[in-house]
Parts: sequence; C-alpha cells; structure tokens
Amino acid sequence: MAVIAVAVILTVLALYFLICMGGSRQELIVEIVIAKAWQNRFAKIDLLEKCRDYIRRNEKYHIYSEKKLEKKKKEDQKQIEAYAKKEEAYLSGKAIGILDLLPLVGYRFCALAGLDAESDMLRGLMTSCEQSGYMELERGQETNGKKNCMIYAYYILSSVVSFLYVGAMLGCFVFLLMRLTGKETGISLAAGMVVLAAMAVVGYLPLDALTHKAANRKEEIDREFPNVISKLVLLVLSGMNISRAIEQASVSGDGLIYQELATVVKESSQSVSLEGALTRLQGRCSNKYIDKFVTIVSKSFSSGNANLAGDLKTLNDECWLEKKHSARRMADKVQTKLFIPTMIMFVGILVVIIIPVMSGFNIGI
Repeated sequence: MAVIAVAVILTVLALYFLICMGGSRQELIVEIVIAKAWQNRFAKIDLLEKCRDYIRRNEKYHIYSEKKLEKKKKEDQKQIEAYAKKEEAYLSGKAIGILDLLPLVGYRFCALAGLDAESDMLRGLMTSCEQSGYMELERGQETNGKKNCMIYAYYILSSVVSFLYVGAMLGCFVFLLMRLTGKETGISLAAGMVVLAAMAVVGYLPLDALTHKAANRKEEIDREFPNVISKLVLLVLSGMNISRAIEQASVSGDGLIYQELATVVKESSQSVSLEGALTRLQGRCSNKYIDKFVTIVSKSFSSGNANLAGDLKTLNDECWLEKKHSARRMADKVQTKLFIPTMIMFVGILVVIIIPVMSGFNIGI
C-alpha cells in the first residue's frame, strides 16, 4: 500500500515538474541566466577578497613561505579565471543547462504563494542582497526594468524551493527502489528522508552564505564605524571640509568601512555627487549611525556647513556609548557560553579528586 501511495506521489510530482519546466515564461529564464552569471561573479569577488586578506596577513605575520604563497596565489588565480569564464559563458547564453533551470519550479511555487516585493520574507532577503557588499545588488541598480536585488533574491529563494521539490522526488524514487529490492519499509523511508535532507542542505547553502555575509559585514561595520567618525570629527574640527575629511579617513585604515569610504570618494570624483555616493553607502551598510551621518552631511550642504562639527561630535559620542554597551553585551554572551564548559571542567576536577580519596577509604577498611 505504501509503495503504491509513494508511486502516485512521485508521478504527480514528476508531471507537475515537467509542466513547470515546459510552461515557464522567457523572462524567468533570462533572470535565471543573469542570476547564475552574478553567482559566479560573486564567487570570484569573494575569492579575490580572500586572496587580498591572506596576502595582507602574510605581509604582517609571515604565515606562508614565499614558495607556498606563490603556489596558493596561482591556484586561486586559476579558480578566479574559471569563475570569470563561467560568468561570461552565462551572459553569452552558452553555459545554460537543464540543471540551471531547476529554479523554475520554485518560481511557480513562489508565485502561487504570493511572494513578491511586499512580502516580509522576500523583503528581508532583498535587504541582505543590498547589504552583501556586491555592488551589482545595491539599492537602485536595475536590469531590464527590475531591481537587481529582487532578481537575485527571487532566484535564491526559488532555488531553495526547487531543491526541496527535487529532493522530494528523489526521496520517493529512492524509497521505491529500495522497497522493490526487498528492503524494509523503515530503512527505505530513512534513505528517502536522507536524500531529501541532503538536497535541502544543498539548496539552502547559497541562501545561508548570502545572509551570513550580510550579517558579518554589519558586525564589522558596527565595530569600525566609531573609529571612523572620531577621525572625521578631528579632521572637521581642524578646519577641513567634509569631502576632504572623508577622503583622508578612507586611507587611514584597511577595514571594511574604510573600503566603503574609498568607494564613496571614487564615486564622488566621477559622475556622482557626494550626497548620492553617501546614499548608496547607506544602502550597502546596515547601521543606524551611518544613516544619521548621511543625514547630518546632507543637512550641512543645505545649511552651509552650519554646526557640522557639533553634530558630528554628538554622533561620535552616541557611537562610542553604543560600542561600550555592545562590548558589555558581548561579554555577557561569552560568559553565558563559557558557563557549561566551566561546569563540566569543575565536575571533572571533582571526580579526579574524589575517586582517589574514596579508594583510599576503601583500602583502610
């Protein structure tokens, strides 16, 4: 009976899968191709950042020998070139395959569930896209009249749904195969669930990587911004205008916020105004004090720099106060995490002391 039921479920799933693959709109396929190209571009960017990071750390701490460093750089450069070729192949339409079109099932389910830019789930994922540090996904960037962050967020979410769907089909197939070869129902069911879980994990990994990257960037920016605002206050108090102060602050460190300020300087020196560049910075960085900083600078342009130094000093005080509170919260969190290991060690020490003592009492008796 179970075999028949699973066979019916597998047939229905397979038929609906074929309907979704065959009846999809052309613009969805175009969005998938674009998203796949971006995925390879982002992998290339991440690897370039890792390369720069370990080269910089090696210059300071001499972690690798010269020979090992060159070998590692060559291997990474080869992988970077491979990602670049894949990106170009997807953009030219040469690399698209049937497996790349699996998210089409997810698109259909997302449409049926009513997931659009107004839904909380998709809006949160779009925010993670904007704040991931990938310039292509920042606020306002569009492709074919649609925001890039929405295209990529929809693709990532649809991929998760599609992998779950395909995992369900493969799980049913494995269950039927094992039952037909004489395996017990429990073992066959467990094997099918393992296949489903494995596919779910594979589908979830890109989503987790994106949200994790956005969260890590937020933590680093929260940690570094008080130092930056302190430097800006000193520079403005010394008589420097805000544009020049931002330029000087951007080269005073090598952390993430300094790289973002360098991007602001680069954009403002080209065709974008300083206010526009700061607004784009605000979209890439999730930090309430950056929002206040952008508001203060924008207000200073309209009011002729009146009280700019005083406003920045007030913001600096707020930032450092928040950093102190954040440090306390982190200390409390670490203390809580260390409580269980400390208790385990304490019990171990008691066992080491008590057992010999008890053994000595037994010998005396």
